[in-house]
Amino acid sequence: MASTFPASPVPKEPVLITPRFKTLISDFESGGEQRRQKWLYAKYDVQIAFPLLEMSDIQTLWDFYMARKGAYEAFWFFDPRPGLGMTVAHDGLYVGTGDGATEVFDLPGKSTSSQTIYVDGVEQTVTTDYVILTGGGDGSADRVDFVGIPNAGEIITCDFTGELRMRVRFAADGLNLELFTLMLQTVGIQLIGLAAA
Repeated sequence: MASTFPASPVPKEPVLITPRFKTLISDFESGGEQRRQKWLYAKYDVQIAFPLLEMSDIQTLWDFYMARKGAYEAFWFFDPRPGLGMTVAHDGLYVGTGDGATEVFDLPGKSTSSQTIYVDGVEQTVTTDYVILTGGGDGSADRVDFVGIPNAGEIITCDFTGELRMRVRFAADGLNLELFTLMLQTVGIQLIGLAAA
């Protein structure tokens, strides 16, 4: 079970969330190109800043950074924009892969609504095929509970409105407290997106 980035203090707007894809591009002599998608789902890089912080807030964030050992340990970061009054819809997010035994999967978000679940690209019917469980997942993520267990190898994806849960790590591996504080209050701290666990 991964740790979750502290919910308080709340970063200032804008919180920059950048989806990152991986495409292999080959150039041809004719000037054309061939592209091949290497990742099926985006990883999300994040930049957050906290311009006005009390010393206790700085200590909370510093303790979290130190407990992760800089860039070493992955953690969950939830998009704070929905909590600040923004409606954010997400489509085509990876949930998991069926193994023929697992019935409940964490959604990549919390406080979700307007959920649509797909198994191998086929839209499922709420209550007939699945129910949504509020919270209870890793990092308090919402969950999907299937009526029939997905078969081994079936890809589960979803659409929803709410707080996107991203698996990230700190970009910087060696900061002192003074530089960490300066970055928090000016340019922000960068988080590097990782593949879903």
